[in-house]
Amino acid sequence: MVLVGCASTGGTGKSATQTDRAGITRTLQGFVDQGSLVGVSAPVTINGREAYFGAFGYADREARRPMARDTIVQIFSMTKPITGTALMQLWEQGKFHLDDPVSNYIPELSNVKVFDGVDASGAPVLVAPNRPMTSAI
Repeated sequence: MVLVGCASTGGTGKSATQTDRAGITRTLQGFVDQGSLVGVSAPVTINGREAYFGAFGYADREARRPMARDTIVQIFSMTKPITGTALMQLWEQGKFHLDDPVSNYIPELSNVKVFDGVDASGAPVLVAPNRPMTSAI
């Protein structure tokens, strides 16, 4: 698993010393403790300066070699994190809002239908959604 993030401080002036290091550590160590990840490392930079680095779990479970700053990992499918980072940079620049209808950018999705159960014969019933689809969760 690769964790990638991009966020704006939104003009709050947040500095590297204000980063919630303990919260990041709890979260990442929790993934390892739960068995969701064997090992994870995460650097966080703010304004071009390292605000946090943590490594948890194992780079090699069988050899009990811990994750480290210089651990080389095989990364599969980087499309989503790269696309997500690019999108968040555009969002930071004000190019779009997370609650914009997706159809503003992909017109083919303007008439999307959603599942609303099955009819008497067991066929799916599709209806228009209550609100337009957005990128917001």
